[in-house]
This record gives sequence, structure tokens and C-alpha cells, in this order.
Amino acid sequence: MRRRRLRGRPTSSFAGQVTVYDGSSVWNGSVLRGDLNKITVGFCSNIQERCVVHAAWSSPTGLPAETSIDRYVTVGAYSLLRSCNIEPECIIGQHSILMEGSLVETNSILEAGSVLPPGRRIPTGELWAGNPARFVRKLTHEEIVEIPKLAIAINDLMQSHFSEFLPYSTVYLEVEKMKKALSIPI
Repeated sequence: MRRRRLRGRPTSSFAGQVTVYDGSSVWNGSVLRGDLNKITVGFCSNIQERCVVHAAWSSPTGLPAETSIDRYVTVGAYSLLRSCNIEPECIIGQHSILMEGSLVETNSILEAGSVLPPGRRIPTGELWAGNPARFVRKLTHEEIVEIPKLAIAINDLMQSHFSEFLPYSTVYLEVEKMKKALSIPI
């Protein structure tokens, strides 16, 4: 599996130790701030619009301070993640907040608008919601099967938009071509 340091939309920002694996996407307006510690976004995961993901120098709980988002994870728009760990195949609903040392285990869902306090753990296969987030119910087998399908669908959508923007390093070439075509002095 290859890693890429930058794989996001032109209006997303990356700083410091950020690794985004191939097949993943970071959508418009999101900020991944790895200036204090590492941030990892796993294969086929997606960080939707205007999310903020960052990590602290260290965690007062003694838990790891880096932010780790494993494979097939969907992080809903406007979410805030700080020094947390999200295991494979999870959904974080939009406008959610995950605090330092929180852990979302495999095949789990955090409902939209929920707040997961520092050091809190969502066990495998559970649905949690609220502020602070609390157990709602166990997920059905059908719901668990749909979690990675959502991540794949969102990343397929990203691929359909990917060709709309040029990489930063080649934008100036397109501007020069346009000036030449319009007979504008370079």
C-alpha cells in the first residue's frame, strides 16, 4: 500500500506530520494539523467538508496523543477530532467532536452532533449518540456491512471530481498557456 503526503481538495490544508493513504479523500475546507504530533488517514477513508483534525504534543490521560483514522472510515462534515483513535470501518456523524484519548472501535457509529469526551471508548459494533455520547444500541449485521460501502461510495465520488483541479505545482503552466492563447504578454 502506497502512502501520499498530500491528497486533498485544493481548499483543504495539511500541516506537519500528515499521512493520507491512497484511495482516501480530504474534502473542501478541511484542516489536518499535524504540527504537534502525527495524523494518519487510512486507506479508503474520507474526511468530509470543513473538518478539523489535529493532535496534541502529549495526552494528560497517558494515551497516545497522535490522531489515527484507520481504513474505511467516514468522518462527517464539520467534525472536530483531536488526539483520538478510530479503528477500521466506522462512521463519525457530521458535527461530532472526539476529544483527547477517545477510541472508536471497529464497526461502530457515532451519531451526528455527538461529543465523545476524553478517554471514552465506543466498543465494537455499537451505536452511540449525544453530548456526552452514550450507548444507544448494538448495530445489526446489515448496518455493519454497509459501513465500508459508504466509505467506498464517497471516495468514488471524490474520483469523479478529482480531475477538476490541477496539482498546485502545475497551475502556473495552465495560466501561461491561457495567456499565450489570448495573446497576453507573459
